[in-house]
Formats: sequence, structure tokens, C-alpha cells
Amino acid sequence: MKTAAILAVAGVAAAAAAQSITMSIADATLAVGESTTVTLSAGYGGSDYAIAGVGTSVVGGGDNWSDLALIAPMAGPGTSAGATSGNGVNGIIAGQLNFPPAMIYADATNPIAFWSATYTASAEGVYDLATETTRFDVYVRRESSLSESRLADLREGAGTITVVPAPASLALLGLGGLAAARRRR
Repeated sequence: MKTAAILAVAGVAAAAAAQSITMSIADATLAVGESTTVTLSAGYGGSDYAIAGVGTSVVGGGDNWSDLALIAPMAGPGTSAGATSGNGVNGIIAGQLNFPPAMIYADATNPIAFWSATYTASAEGVYDLATETTRFDVYVRRESSLSESRLADLREGAGTITVVPAPASLALLGLGGLAAARRRR
């Protein structure tokens, strides 16, 4: 009996910790001037039915963001792909409807991609990216349009983009080093 209670508590804790934002970076190593796609997804755990809405920002990467877009079906009414700022993208609001009386049901994909953008490298360095989420709501049941917050147990998304010298720059540096070595002889 004691073992069953411990397993039940562990199961509840695992389900609560399953709420997460994940960040996928198509190519995490870039040369100056190259671009990559960054995608955010939301995942839920336990017995919840689907993601209802997410409000988040991507912090980091400067103002090198373009092509901000929500991914269907998370581009429902009242949503926004956000706006670039001096240090990332603010105000991403994604959500979908679940309105059973009208036979409209949310997509229960778990995790579900909800946002993407293009990041273009402008300077060498290592750029840490992270989400800062202010809203994370789920639909508890398919048969109801009521949602509940799961923000308290959310694991935030994070990623890193490394910008290296362009191959042509490396070749010029190498040639410069060879010329310097020849002069010394």
C-alpha cells in the first residue's frame, strides 16, 4: 500500500513537470551572414487534452530576427507572432480554439509547434536564447472549452547559436599568418 502511494505521488510530479516549451534550432552553428530557423513547441503532460494558449518571449540574439510566424493551428483568434526588440522577440501569443458545441476541437498533438522565425548571424560569438513565458494554458477535456493554467510547473525552452568566422575570413587569416611567418625568416 505504501509503495502504491509513493508511485502515485511520483506519477503526479512527473505529469506536472511535463509542461514545457522546447526550442529547436535547424542549424546551431552559423557563419556571419548565414541564417537558421528557430521553432518553439509546447508540450503538456498528465491527462490534459491539448494546449489552449501560450504567451512567451524569446530573449537573446539581438535584433537579428525576421519572418516571425505562428504555426497553424496555434494561430487562432487574438494571436500574435510577436515583435523584434533590441534583445529578442517580445509578445508571442499563440492559441487554438476548442469549442465542442460547434464541433470545433483543438489539435491534441503533443508537443505542438506554435512559432517559428529566421535568425541571421551578424557577428561572431555565442548567443544563448531562452523563453520567458507568462501564459501556458491547457484544455483539460475534449468536451469542454474551459482551460487551466500550467504555468507554475513549466520548463522553459533554451538554445544556443554559435557564430563562427566565415570560411573566406579563415582563409584570409591563414594567408596573413603565412605571410607574417615568411617575413620573420
